[in-house]
Amino acid sequence: MMQSRTNRIVGLTLGCLVALAIVVSGFGIKVEGQGAKDTKAAVSAEQVIASVRTAVAAKPGNVRAVEMENKGGKTICEVKILAQDGKAYEVEVDVATNKVIEVEAEDDDDEN
Repeated sequence: MMQSRTNRIVGLTLGCLVALAIVVSGFGIKVEGQGAKDTKAAVSAEQVIASVRTAVAAKPGNVRAVEMENKGGKTICEVKILAQDGKAYEVEVDVATNKVIEVEAEDDDDEN
């Protein structure tokens, strides 16, 4: 029980550090706008970290990727997670409210 809790804390900490590194370096975050012209979302590191924590709380596992999108005027943080059950999931979090919008299992076909 203690080992499992320690592993989860280490996993969450590493996920947050990865998210922060992605935000700071600018690599790995794809921001897509609606319409003819792409727009860049201004998202703080704290908001990204909070979104990643919310996603991992909804679907525990290891963070594989983080993407930011603008959908319908809302900034959405998409967190791809390899869950403890071995399956890949995409968790969408509304950055403004820090609420989970959707949890979706990724198909094997999507990764090819």
